[in-house]
Amino acid sequence: MNKHSKKAHLEAAASHHEQAARYHHGASRHFDTAQGQDQDHAHAAHQAMMAHGHTLQAIDEAHEAGAHSTGAPPTTPASAAPGASHASVVGAAAKQHAAAAELHLQAAQHMRHAVKLFDQDRGAVAHDAQLALTLALRALSHGNEAARLFVRLAAVDA
Repeated sequence: MNKHSKKAHLEAAASHHEQAARYHHGASRHFDTAQGQDQDHAHAAHQAMMAHGHTLQAIDEAHEAGAHSTGAPPTTPASAAPGASHASVVGAAAKQHAAAAELHLQAAQHMRHAVKLFDQDRGAVAHDAQLALTLALRALSHGNEAARLFVRLAAVDA
């Protein structure tokens, strides 16, 4: 793989992180405004699925650029307690999406920084790409937890 295609993969990863952050922010806002209300959460679920897809794309692009291993396992975020109220589950989902969005924004910044340094310092590029991948895996974990919470909401609402 030539260096231009590696740089393009880093740029694509940053773009996917930015998209994922936007969708997670949208899902978080939707859950925040719906807290305590009996609403259909389909729009938030759609945004969450789009964020998840962009997360996976960002991780794939980082792997294609050569950032294969982070050395850090994803963390499992705290969840709402079993039997929690509808409002607290919705609030927890909003927080999970907000956390994922913030992590994606940080990952995108590291990828953009890697692109900026691409021709000058390959060690720094690898370091930023590794950090971005670690952040992406953490964001993925938060997104997965938000999905679990959504399934709990769907089961209660059914």
